[in-house]
Amino acid sequence: MLYSHRLAAPLFHQEKRKGCVELKKFLVVLLILSQVILSGCWDQRLLKRSRLVYSSAFDLTEDKEKIRGTAVIRDFKEGVPTNLEVSGTGHTIRDVRIHLDKKVSDNFEPSKNRVFLLGESLAKEDIYDFLDIFYRDPNSSISSKIAITRGDAGPYLMHLIENNVLISEYIIESISSAESVTEVPKANLQTICTIMFDEGRDFMLPMFEYKNDEIVLNGTALFDERRMTGELDYSQSALMLIMMKQKSKVARFVTKVNSGKEPNIQNYITFNIVKPKVKVEFSSLEPGNIHVNLSLKSNINVVEYPPNRLFDQKELDHLNDVISKNMTKRLEETIEKVQDANSDVLGLGRELIAFHPEVWKELNWKEEYQRITFHPKVELHIVGTGIIN
Repeated sequence: MLYSHRLAAPLFHQEKRKGCVELKKFLVVLLILSQVILSGCWDQRLLKRSRLVYSSAFDLTEDKEKIRGTAVIRDFKEGVPTNLEVSGTGHTIRDVRIHLDKKVSDNFEPSKNRVFLLGESLAKEDIYDFLDIFYRDPNSSISSKIAITRGDAGPYLMHLIENNVLISEYIIESISSAESVTEVPKANLQTICTIMFDEGRDFMLPMFEYKNDEIVLNGTALFDERRMTGELDYSQSALMLIMMKQKSKVARFVTKVNSGKEPNIQNYITFNIVKPKVKVEFSSLEPGNIHVNLSLKSNINVVEYPPNRLFDQKELDHLNDVISKNMTKRLEETIEKVQDANSDVLGLGRELIAFHPEVWKELNWKEEYQRITFHPKVELHIVGTGIIN
């Protein structure tokens, strides 16, 4: 038996080496074929032959028959970045692009677009009609920011061209800064797409305003389905975002707590919301008599309060009471605006669809929503006073 094993071992190793050689030949052939097959892309788009668009604005023409598109193209002259502004009109966004492409050298390339501005008159129409091309075109950047402007959007870009080289960066950083302090929602083309077709939920978008010869982000535009129907200022927007459980790192408010003349800084307190607890629940589901309780409880940190009497428990109790009442009133005013706009940004309809489908089937939600009775209540408690007592 020992002799037969000694004969078999060399044969086994010989076969193993032969198999390894065959495998290496196969891998070499496969590598060569892959180099031939994957040597290029059938749908390449050369950047050197494209004029890249970083910002776009769209408006309705005065007769509302066409769309006016304005685009900012980044260019470099002797290593210095410059902006080229082009505009054109058409019956559709694709038609606008065709006209813009004729006004620039090389190819008009909007796939790198970082922000879209929609004029107020256009936003009050069905915005999906204008955005449809961006969802169908695989080269579109659906992560682009989208915002509304008071009045036409084109002049906003033209004004920025005169004062700012990095136009797209300015707009995006303005939006990102407002997002970080809970003044506007985090929204882009992708996030609003599904909401536009959700019958039980609406959305908000950042809104720019031209004020005192400056372009400022001054609140949000409210949407009913796919049309702009109202707006909130930045303070109301922040409060609504908290109720929507979309608070960012910071949520800062200013409110009056002492009687006296308005210009006196000692009449006001500035504070941050800390770890808010929000409850939105139906207390009555009877059609025609729906009631909703809105509850916000949170600790707050005082950021600014010149009277500086925060060591006194009576003063703290007084401030807690006044701040809570003021914020409750502000929430009431905010909800009233949201209802007037018929914008269900809280997603109450989605709540009914998911958990009370039998009630949902009996309702004409768009009519019922404006008849809902809301019961807002805000309770805030000071726990932080900064580094001084």
